[in-house]
Amino acid sequence: MRSSLYTLALGLVLASSASAQAPVQVQMSANRNELNLGDNVVVQISVHSQGTESPEIKVPEFDGFQVVQRSVQRPMQFSFGLGQGAPVVTSSTDYTFVLVPMAAGRFKIPPARVTLGQRAYQSQALVLTVHGAASAQPQANAQAPAAPADQQSAEPAQTPAPQASGDVAVFDNDAFLRTVVDKNEPYEGEQVTVTMYLYTRRNLQQTPEVRSEPSMDGFWTHDLLAAGRGIQPSRQVVSGRAFWVYPLKRFAAFPLKSGDLTIGAMTLTLSRETIFDIFDPSRAEPSLTRTGVPVLLHVKPLPAESKPQGDIAVGSFELTAQLDRNQAATGDALTLTATVRGKGNVGALRIKDPAVTGLDILQPETHEVIESPGDLVQGTRTFAWLVVPRAPGRYQIPALTLDVFDPSDRAYHHVTSAPITLTAAGNARPETVTAAATAKSSDGETTPQDKTSEESWAPIRTRSALLRSRAQLHAEPWYPWALAAAPLLWLLSISIPALRRRVLAKRAQGGPREALRIARKQLAAAESAVRAKDPKRFHAEIASALHLALDARLGVTVLGLTRPQLRELLHLRGLAEAQSRELLDVLERCDFARFSSAATSETEMQQMLARANQLFEELVRFAPKEAA
Repeated sequence: MRSSLYTLALGLVLASSASAQAPVQVQMSANRNELNLGDNVVVQISVHSQGTESPEIKVPEFDGFQVVQRSVQRPMQFSFGLGQGAPVVTSSTDYTFVLVPMAAGRFKIPPARVTLGQRAYQSQALVLTVHGAASAQPQANAQAPAAPADQQSAEPAQTPAPQASGDVAVFDNDAFLRTVVDKNEPYEGEQVTVTMYLYTRRNLQQTPEVRSEPSMDGFWTHDLLAAGRGIQPSRQVVSGRAFWVYPLKRFAAFPLKSGDLTIGAMTLTLSRETIFDIFDPSRAEPSLTRTGVPVLLHVKPLPAESKPQGDIAVGSFELTAQLDRNQAATGDALTLTATVRGKGNVGALRIKDPAVTGLDILQPETHEVIESPGDLVQGTRTFAWLVVPRAPGRYQIPALTLDVFDPSDRAYHHVTSAPITLTAAGNARPETVTAAATAKSSDGETTPQDKTSEESWAPIRTRSALLRSRAQLHAEPWYPWALAAAPLLWLLSISIPALRRRVLAKRAQGGPREALRIARKQLAAAESAVRAKDPKRFHAEIASALHLALDARLGVTVLGLTRPQLRELLHLRGLAEAQSRELLDVLERCDFARFSSAATSETEMQQMLARANQLFEELVRFAPKEAA
């Protein structure tokens, strides 16, 4: 009897020892199984193993919850068997997650899985119930079924066909791109706001690599997100899964023509590695490449009913005009300024040049300031004409006009400024005396030039002057210098063409790359001219840099071409119309500023430098068509 009791006791000890020596133990528990929206729940996963080999641990995905805190502890213990000197290594891994529910409902957390050698172990699953009103979360428009998680490829998929929808995406369990537009059938020239989002199951630790930008053929675009911004993600639940949502791009697109236009898809590559993968190597997976869905827009032409002739601005605008002064001496230059303010594509606004008999009106200089408060593009565009009266008289500058189509009320509006009266006094310019004697102002009145008494009236002067007797010409102090200047000018007239030929020959030998390098140095010199407040040198450097860039990309010299010839050449070689207009506008402004006596502010030069740098980079990327 006593031997039987000893045998039974020894068996119990051996059994308990065997159970204690189980290779792996894995447990998962929560501090609560029911909670309300706004509360948190703590989930703990404990893995205990014996031996020198480390187990592979895969923690579950917490669908429907946001992980707000995570910690990992790895204590290690040594124990000795009864009467044996060899130690037994016991390692433990303890995960602690603090979760916040994203929506109400009943959520099942799958088991934690552990692999040690050829054997697999797992914990029990958890079921968590969240009470409260479920928040409405935006759902991506699923255009294709999701592939199983174990069959998804890291290679980019073929770009889907364009979709005529304001919200398109191809849903994926790991990551996908979503494009949202605020309207699918805009009018030609009307703003369309485009936003591109990245949905990913894991928080990004690295900036995604953009493989290809969305194509925008047929649109003029303006970025609505500030440069250098930090991308702040939000959390959304899509098809029962919690995603991090990053706004990648938001821009205003203005269609330049009617018909079907496509906003292309973006392709990017994102890394799935996180800082926690050093504690959990089994979670490391290759990078993913994802492509969005193109969006098809049906652009409507402007209504034909009551449509004005000529250029039509799309948006909501107001127009004002003024002269810098309303009285001037004959031959003096004045500045006529027209300012257009409003909402829409400000950079595309055009105003017809005024024409008044007896006034010389030069081509305008334009400036624009574009803003986007509330993602709505608006701003001002100013036109500045130089006006020179050729003869004394009273001139009426007619009202400036702008035809506008407002998409908000789908109606045309004729925006005008007030007419302006200019009074010129003094002698007529010699080459226009005969014409001025018979000229009439715009209001029908004959200019104050009396033919019968033109010899009896002295010239009208607008300001007094003290006349002094002058010394004889040869007694003037500058006379010897004037004599010496004649041969110097002759030498310059010979040497400058030769020097120009040498520069052009050196430029041709250096090739396009050397020309672009010189152009970059000239843009840097223009920046130093801004700091030195030297507008003439600044505009000369800008014009020379853009001409060099055109020479390098087109393979021909464009310096001697007129503006119409250059516009035709750019069109034949395939430069976009919007870029061509911008380039010609900058060159015209440079020519105007180089020979104008008007002052140029530092702010205006900074804006011009930014435009020139952008044009230069666009010309560097430009691939011209072959010359016919």
